[in-house]
Amino acid sequence: MPRGIVTTFADGSVNFSRSRHPEHAERYAIAEEFVTVVKGLWRSWDPDPYVQDKARGIYIDVGKMHALNHEGRHFSVAGPLNVTSSEQGQPVLIQAGSSGPGQQLAARHAEVVFTAQQDIGAALEFATGLRKQVADAGRDPRHCLIMPGLMPIIGATEAEAHDKLAQLQSFTDQSNALAILAEQLAVDVSGFALDAPLPPLPSDIVVHSRSALLIRLARERNLTLRQLYHLVASARGHQIVAGTAEQVADHMIEWVRAGAADGFNIMPAYFPGGFEDFTREVVPILQARGAFRREYEGRTLRDHLQLPHPQRG
Repeated sequence: MPRGIVTTFADGSVNFSRSRHPEHAERYAIAEEFVTVVKGLWRSWDPDPYVQDKARGIYIDVGKMHALNHEGRHFSVAGPLNVTSSEQGQPVLIQAGSSGPGQQLAARHAEVVFTAQQDIGAALEFATGLRKQVADAGRDPRHCLIMPGLMPIIGATEAEAHDKLAQLQSFTDQSNALAILAEQLAVDVSGFALDAPLPPLPSDIVVHSRSALLIRLARERNLTLRQLYHLVASARGHQIVAGTAEQVADHMIEWVRAGAADGFNIMPAYFPGGFEDFTREVVPILQARGAFRREYEGRTLRDHLQLPHPQRG
């Protein structure tokens, strides 16, 4: 089971003994310490601690159990963890957040990074910068996989795929979509014209990585508010690729070969049909081109992603 590293911009402080939501930089400081603590707890046990000697009444070798004794600014945790290590040492750490502090956190800890770039140029720029930060942090960039979100809409022809996308988007509840967009942009959009380009936004809004991506996309492509809210409501700002199975496979292979991605976080538009379309039609093409495995790599997700097992210490 993977574990996600995500700091939210939504104010959920009321559920976590806080009177206000921490500021952006503070959230990442908390996240940094939290991840450090959790990774330390996962190292509470050496391999094979079980003795299970009934005659001597010894179940476990306590010498292979280690207290953490962490005293930090945000957390105080003695440990050890009350469960021993899993087969893969620790869960695969997946990070989402592309701001400067988010990238710094990913460079130090993440093994998979979810991103939302819309074009290959921006994705390559992000990937190149993040891989350098991973290397600067003393890690192998190959052990921090970059996986943009991708929603495939597949048809027998490109026109059929676009018709399917239009039909899916016709089901969108406008008020709900506008609410999602307002949350993503951190600004009230209820007074904006739906079929006009996104107007200038207040200068005092707090821009985070996702809102910056959406604003840039709207400006570059001259999207109307309606087009923008469809994008957000459909795929939460991730790229939507509508076309034949061959075209979807072409898109994915192009990004990976260019170094803009190591893989993709596939986001089916609906279940189970959207996922079945991808696995039945796109995956065989990727396999035929040598771009996707035919057999699993091992027993765990870490094995499948070809990530190393973490070392103690």
